[in-house]
Parts: sequence; structure tokens; C-alpha cells
Amino acid sequence: MYGSITLDTRSKIISLEDARQLTSNVRNLWLTGHFDPLLAEHARRLSERAAPGQTLAVEITNPPNPLLPQRARAELVAALAVVDYVVLGNGAHSDDGSITERFIQHVLTRHRA
Repeated sequence: MYGSITLDTRSKIISLEDARQLTSNVRNLWLTGHFDPLLAEHARRLSERAAPGQTLAVEITNPPNPLLPQRARAELVAALAVVDYVVLGNGAHSDDGSITERFIQHVLTRHRA
């Protein structure tokens, strides 16, 4: 029987100030997005952008009408192995809105069929 190891990835969710301090002297990549909801396509894109020896910080921004609370989205993103730090952002800027919109349309289409 294998022993179970539990890793609480919520510890990756840190303040903006802590993130700036932890990434100031290292090679890093800072990405922002709503991740509302977190989709496989988001996970693939984050994985593609991650590089060995580089710290990946993700800022969770707020869409106009979120499906999930910001903290829940942050916990989901923090659970991804490629992500080093997650920051709760105050801004609404992101480029993942089109992915979310396509997902919503896909669900609605399948639901109506």
C-alpha cells in the first residue's frame, strides 16, 4: 500500500507585494487571466509558456460577470504544477475572455441539443 502525500497548493496564493519580492531577482514570467472557468486549454497554454529555471506567476483578474469566485479560480490555477505563484488581481484586464466565451457557447449549444 502506498502512503498518501497531501500537498496544499493554496500556499502558492500570495500577495502582490510578496510576489514582486519573490520574483524580483529571478527569471520570471507573469501572466494574467480570468480563468473563469479554468479550462484544459488554459492549462495547456500555461504549460507551454513555462520554461525550466523560470518562475511562473499568474494573476487572477475579474471578468464582468464571473462564474466562479476569484478565490476558487485562484485555488484551481495554484493546483497546476507549472504555476509557482498566484496573485489575486484587482484589474479586469485579460486576454482569455474569448476562450471563456467559446466555452459558454459550447455548453449552451450542447445543452439545447
